Amino acid sequence: MLFTLLLAATLQFDFPAIHIGIAEYEEGPTGATVFYFPRPVMVAVDVRGGSPATINTDTLRLSYDEPYIDAVTFAGGSSYGLSVATGVAAEIKDRSANAGDWTNIPTVTGAIIFDLGPRRYNTIVPDSALGRAALRNAKPNSFDLGARGAGRFAMQSGYFGDAGRTYSGQGAAFRQIGNVKIAVFTVVNSLGTIVDRKGSIVRCAAAPCGTIAERLESTAGRIKRTAETQPTENTTLTLVVTNQKLPVWALQRLAVQVHTSMARAIQPFHTTRDGDVLFAATTGEVDNDLSVADLGVIASEVAWDAVLSSVPQLDPSSDGAVSKVDELTLDRFVGRYEFAPGVTATVTRDGAQLHIESSKGSLYLPEKQRVAIDPTSPAEFRVRNDRRARIVFDENGLTINPGHWPLSAKRVE
Repeated sequence: MLFTLLLAATLQFDFPAIHIGIAEYEEGPTGATVFYFPRPVMVAVDVRGGSPATINTDTLRLSYDEPYIDAVTFAGGSSYGLSVATGVAAEIKDRSANAGDWTNIPTVTGAIIFDLGPRRYNTIVPDSALGRAALRNAKPNSFDLGARGAGRFAMQSGYFGDAGRTYSGQGAAFRQIGNVKIAVFTVVNSLGTIVDRKGSIVRCAAAPCGTIAERLESTAGRIKRTAETQPTENTTLTLVVTNQKLPVWALQRLAVQVHTSMARAIQPFHTTRDGDVLFAATTGEVDNDLSVADLGVIASEVAWDAVLSSVPQLDPSSDGAVSKVDELTLDRFVGRYEFAPGVTATVTRDGAQLHIESSKGSLYLPEKQRVAIDPTSPAEFRVRNDRRARIVFDENGLTINPGHWPLSAKRVE
């Protein structure tokens, strides 16, 4: 599989004690984000979501008041993606001159998001090789925003129904108060909706998005049905890092305070169908300048900035309608296409109208139901349903939502 890089916005900041690397499998698409500390750090964890998946967090709960964590990993792929952490540990081991000494054995903790199931048809997941690649890419003072790394196929807003589910990604923000540095990194893959500081929903399926209160009122009749059947496919992962020296109890309180504050930026948050996890780390480089409460207040605002920065620019698309595409051109697209082994879509023509039928259901296409697709250019179509997903045909097959979130199918008939 290919390790890929996409153009995206990047946050530049001054915190050389953290090295950050990403790697992605475009075939997924999915990815991993690794936060490596050349000098081990002390880390606390706060798990709030009802469906978390983590690795090596039990050792953090033992509250050892010493730095021994080498890296924190975030990855897609659900529980399969936890192997990213073991890949990072193996890569660190290979760099060690005396890897067998117990004091040199790396400790890597991490968590994952769910980016499989209805949002993509294949089961390509981050693995130990991708973890190694992400660590090899690690560098200080730079973080890619949006559909990158572990946030490569992150989504948010599912609470208000699948048609309202929209893309998010990974975000970050940084602030320095005197000598104290605070950085927050997050991957937003939430059941809830991202909300700005004015109380407005940042992105939704159909503008104007309005506020959470307005959305609750307009969808009250179907929220209960949606919530009761929503699968556990949501998680927001966050890492807060400061250079201020903190005892482990204070680091734990910082984690709790910041995690609690994030419910302002993501609504609802910490549901039974989210796996929300927040790590808090200190590099221990400067003496205490801020109280724990003050540090928490500032870090909470930085966390809100990080959440807002996770919302990526959407890929450009053709929105105009083509009045007519001749039947000879339409015939070129008729056939069967394979997204993954055992997952196919069949395109048929009825007169001047194309239809598509998928063998497996997703956010974009229902299972085993013919759906009309309408042209917006000679080779680009929109699915005629609430989500209005794009379908583009080329010489190799078709792609749903080409760009940052492609679901490609090869023509087989």
